[in-house]
Amino acid sequence: MILYGNEHKDRVEALATVLHEESRAVASLARSSDGIVPVESADAILTVWGHSGDATKFSEMLDVEFGVLIQAWKKKNPSLKSVELITCDAQHNTVPLAGYAKRVAKFVEEKYKDITIKALPVGQNPDDRSILWANAGTRTFCYITSPSQETFNHANQRLQALGPTYHNDLSEVGNAMAKERELSTPNNFTVNFGGFNNLRASLNVIKS
Repeated sequence: MILYGNEHKDRVEALATVLHEESRAVASLARSSDGIVPVESADAILTVWGHSGDATKFSEMLDVEFGVLIQAWKKKNPSLKSVELITCDAQHNTVPLAGYAKRVAKFVEEKYKDITIKALPVGQNPDDRSILWANAGTRTFCYITSPSQETFNHANQRLQALGPTYHNDLSEVGNAMAKERELSTPNNFTVNFGGFNNLRASLNVIKS
């Protein structure tokens, strides 16, 4: 099952087609006094794609709200083994337990120790900037991290400049950017890229 936050419908529907899974909007789920109500799903993986608004929100859900949903999802669907956060900056933070993904993992572990939480990787530093670009038409993605605003701006400009050259195939764009990468500013960014079928392979396990 793949859930999505605001503005991610097209990307998630493309991902769902590639992975042969069902997709639903987080906003379409019922609410009760106990929080967001889970739906039945036989999938061992729950994927959620959305914005990280700040250190406390993801896909319009506060960290505790998302943690409660995962626990409720597991209770209703015992086959659940893994939860994936598809977003940028779910981990970046220098303060212990301040990263959204880590806090959610810690919360869920209090009740279920057999659920693995995953998110896109941290860059070269705990407080790096990151952005996830994804194109529903080509079903490709490119995830960029950078240690400074200057590098971040440059990497984003390069991605947008290269896009038309490669017909918005972000896998090809990412490959081209990887060849430009250097150890000094403004090319000291990192890139992860590929087709939507490879997106899950780019995720890292979050250790609470």
